Amino acid sequence: MVQFFRDLLLLAIFIIGLTAFMGIISHWFSLKVFGGKSVFKFVERSKSFQSNWKNVQRRHQ
Repeated sequence: MVQFFRDLLLLAIFIIGLTAFMGIISHWFSLKVFGGKSVFKFVERSKSFQSNWKNVQRRHQ
């Protein structure tokens, strides 16, 4: 009887853990398969805009 509850607990931990990491696993898989080189397209575009900005100077009091 104790072995049954131990096995049930291990199964529950496995199912809960798999469910918790399913989103992370599917996101990683989709980036590797469908992402290609366009993964950082928006990050690179915003960096190119911000590279031409002037730095803000602090006023001395």
